[in-house]
Amino acid sequence: MRDFGKAFSFAFKDPQWFGKFALAALWMLLALVGIGIVMIAGYLMQLTQRVIKGEQPELPRWDNLGEKFVLGLKYCIVYIVYLLPVLILMLPVIPLAVTGGGQDASDVVGVMMVIYLFGVILIMIPYSLAVSALIPIITYRLAIRERMSDALDIGAVFRDFRNNWQNTIIVALVAVGLQSFAGIGLLFFGVGIFFTLFYSYIVSAYLCAVLYRNRMPEAA
Repeated sequence: MRDFGKAFSFAFKDPQWFGKFALAALWMLLALVGIGIVMIAGYLMQLTQRVIKGEQPELPRWDNLGEKFVLGLKYCIVYIVYLLPVLILMLPVIPLAVTGGGQDASDVVGVMMVIYLFGVILIMIPYSLAVSALIPIITYRLAIRERMSDALDIGAVFRDFRNNWQNTIIVALVAVGLQSFAGIGLLFFGVGIFFTLFYSYIVSAYLCAVLYRNRMPEAA
């Protein structure tokens, strides 16, 4: 896959990389209280767009926040839609938990809850793995025309996966692996984790664009 290695070094070739990382860390800090998630998502989508178009430098500036918010909101909505089956499966747990508060029915409800949760887990694990594998394709499909319908076109997503499944799985595994190891930022008094997480996110966003460019040679 062309330009795969560049995904790990491109950011540091930007003369303003440290300032962009610092601002990203601030937004990620705000994401802990529910603010900033959409902005980070929008920034990463713009990064994917810039790499697809071959724009330099690849790291976007932290300006035009309105555009980032709209694009990030679209991505968050798409992601939530793909998570809806999991959320729907978890809904029955609430009444079961409330009913379990009664003394008489607690044993029966407890057994029912355990059985149901076990079944949900058996479904959630393969579904979550499938969504994780498709996220790179979902990401670049939204980035290309900024249409949620493109990202939610599950038929087209599966076609792209079937035609380029090896590279797609590689990108998905790298993304999951990087985000898992990003916790080493905790070694730097807890603040560094925002830098390492952001680094894992931008590498993943870059690779989503590389995946598209390798799928469509004419776009390179």
